[in-house]
Amino acid sequence: MKQLWMDWQTFAEAAEAGQETGGETGGQAAPDAGEQEAFSALIRGQYKEQFDARVQKILDGRLRGLRQENARLRQEVQARRESQAGAVLRLQEEGRIRQVYPDFDWRREMASPRFGRLVTAGVDGRTAYEIVHRQELLKVAMGYAAAQARSQMARSIASGGGRAAENRGDSRSVTRSDPRGLTSRELADIRKRVQDGEKIRF
Repeated sequence: MKQLWMDWQTFAEAAEAGQETGGETGGQAAPDAGEQEAFSALIRGQYKEQFDARVQKILDGRLRGLRQENARLRQEVQARRESQAGAVLRLQEEGRIRQVYPDFDWRREMASPRFGRLVTAGVDGRTAYEIVHRQELLKVAMGYAAAQARSQMARSIASGGGRAAENRGDSRSVTRSDPRGLTSRELADIRKRVQDGEKIRF
């Protein structure tokens, strides 16, 4: 009888060790039919409460482990979904930013701690990029504005000779208020100026 109790104790301890390590109880030969009957009689009779308590403890431990594993897996799935949704949003945002700043690269920018802090704080990607690269963008904008001004000035100088007389700054006006008193030479001059686009008023 004492040997059966020790076998039962060894069996329970091995089951607990298997539960803790996730391993199988191995290396022991299966008991024969007579030992199984004796063991069954003991766990149904004299040691029923202890056996039931031990089994309940083992089952509770396994159930707790399964619940923890289930919660961990749910958190991983949720994190993966959020990460995928965030990646899709980042790709869409990156496309919009690249329309304005073609050199923008989300991965390269996230390597910058300053950019990462801004985005993590809720600042949109374009604004964060503009804050981080403010000096560079300002230099590019100033260069563009200077080039546009030079181009416009060159066009203005090149087209200066073909402008109408009133736009050249050498506007001439008719000093007489009555056109009947004008000479033929003055009338010819007025006709030419009108043909060049000048407006004549009397």
